[in-house]
Amino acid sequence: MSVSVAKVLSERLPRIFAAGADYSDVQEVITNVKEMSQWPHAWLGLAERYEHLGEKALAASDFTTAGEAFARQALYCHFGQFAYFSDITLKRRLQTIQNSAYVRAAPYLMPSGTHIEIPSEGGMLSAVLRVPATDDPPPCVILVPGADSTKEEFQTLEAVFHRRGLATCSVDGPGQGLTHQRMKLRPDFEVPIGHVLDHLAQLETINPQKVALWGRSFGAYAALRGAVDKRLSAVVSIGGFFDLSSVWIRMPISTQESIAYAMGLSVDAVSMVLPSYTLTKHLRGVQCPVLIVHSGGDDVCPVTESERMVNDLSAPVTYRLFENGNHVCDNLTHTVRPLMADWLKSQLMS
Repeated sequence: MSVSVAKVLSERLPRIFAAGADYSDVQEVITNVKEMSQWPHAWLGLAERYEHLGEKALAASDFTTAGEAFARQALYCHFGQFAYFSDITLKRRLQTIQNSAYVRAAPYLMPSGTHIEIPSEGGMLSAVLRVPATDDPPPCVILVPGADSTKEEFQTLEAVFHRRGLATCSVDGPGQGLTHQRMKLRPDFEVPIGHVLDHLAQLETINPQKVALWGRSFGAYAALRGAVDKRLSAVVSIGGFFDLSSVWIRMPISTQESIAYAMGLSVDAVSMVLPSYTLTKHLRGVQCPVLIVHSGGDDVCPVTESERMVNDLSAPVTYRLFENGNHVCDNLTHTVRPLMADWLKSQLMS
């Protein structure tokens, strides 16, 4: 195994397992991938295997099994394309397959998922709404991915909220997933988040008066930009940056490439737009309670970024630092996810 592949695996394995990848499948990738050029093909091969399992289950009317298989197909296509930029045509092919697979999976998930298209500037945002069975329309948590993450990665995270009676709306915003083909990443993420809130306000299946926002990595920055919307009841930010200019130079090259791609720019050209990606003078407008979660071992966004968030917020803020956590605490999901979900439940169901 080359050093580059070993490094990629060491960085991504906690995230891959946290998202629900099967141990044996991951071991197969580790065994077979010797060069990074093989990475997307290895995951695609696994995804095709689950596609066949899903189709076989569907033919036998084993709908739960079919949903699980198609959802895993989508997840594996996501990991095949994540932070991969050597072949953009292949990346987009994998993104297209993962989106189609999740469309097939959604009706058979528990709770089931509904794909929705949300009008926004420059095109439509793609989202999946999942609503647990409750006596009354439940509160809803909007989930915002990172720069090269997608809604299909949130299946295990969503389940933590569903078990607590909270609905989820996982969104591919500008520059994320297939939405990238219609619109690129933007600094003022409060605009698309406002459009998501507009859409949710029209639904009878959730409680539009009890909506929260959750974001990871770039999505954490995006969530705090969106936190100024007075329709929000609470916001969670995990592993985000306060100012992209201050952390850009220390970010891993794969993270720089991911953000640049989402912006539709080269890595060299990003410097021109970095100053606009900031929370400076923005957080003073936030009124709802905020939970800031960060990691002592974050190699993407240092702890000082979260401290700047806390210092600038005048709204009620809870701050939790996990010294042994990696970026967005993917290595501590058993502790951190329940904490975030319980905090949101206390804010939304009180």
